[in-house]
Amino acid sequence: MRRLTILFLSVALVLVLSELSRAQVLWRSAKTMPQGSYLAMASWYRMDFNRSYKWSGEKWADFPSDSSRTYWGFETMFGYGVTDRLETHVHIPIAFKSASNDTIDKSSSGIGDIYLKTRFALIPWAKDRHGLTLTGALRFGTGSWLPQPKLGLGDGSTDFAIGEIFSTAWMNNFRGHLKANYWFNGVNHSGEDVGDELKVIVKLDRNLSPKVMPFITYIYYSQSKKESAAGVIANSEKIRRYFVLGGVYKPMKGMFIRPKVVIPIGGEGGILFDYKPLIDFWFVFK
Repeated sequence: MRRLTILFLSVALVLVLSELSRAQVLWRSAKTMPQGSYLAMASWYRMDFNRSYKWSGEKWADFPSDSSRTYWGFETMFGYGVTDRLETHVHIPIAFKSASNDTIDKSSSGIGDIYLKTRFALIPWAKDRHGLTLTGALRFGTGSWLPQPKLGLGDGSTDFAIGEIFSTAWMNNFRGHLKANYWFNGVNHSGEDVGDELKVIVKLDRNLSPKVMPFITYIYYSQSKKESAAGVIANSEKIRRYFVLGGVYKPMKGMFIRPKVVIPIGGEGGILFDYKPLIDFWFVFK
């Protein structure tokens, strides 16, 4: 009962604060949960966009002074350890989006695209050793869709992803992680073939104590061009490079709090923010 109470309070706290991030397939290290374990997670974030990419000059330009666009939200995840090497998860994102300028003032909120995920430890993680876990995901177009001003909570396509997470440990307290996943995206509500997505993550963390672990991360993300019935849509591709600084705090057994900040360090296409704060709450129990 005490564990269930803590779980409820942790998720409720984030719900009070919160709303959506882009569906994540690569959370956590290669280590899988013990058989019969449950996992609950809620992640809050906020993005205040202030610039867009101008393909004509191949550079970023600030929004006009009367324009603003904000996405904030949380993503919930619930998982179960089927065996010591196999996990299943369901992700349910909730989003709040708004955009305004001299001609529009619109907002949207609700559940985004729900997806299912599985993780299988091909090389089970062991302390001070290596581990390799494979991931797979299936995403459904459950979020509402709005073509303009791009405030939809989903795009209506059915997508699937494959990925891997390699973790290694050395010098006792250091761990390195190499993660990658690829989304094969389908056709959205407007008949466009949504561009496939690639994400690569390189992460280094260090245990300072049994309860504290800071980390730094580099993220590369790309999305290929979209296609419509008329052909390839010009300048619809995206590239992003991010630096992430954060830490993990473990107040008690099975509970983890992970604040972090994402800082863009390059890219092209679409719109962009100066920084993105996030905080995750995790609870693992049997």
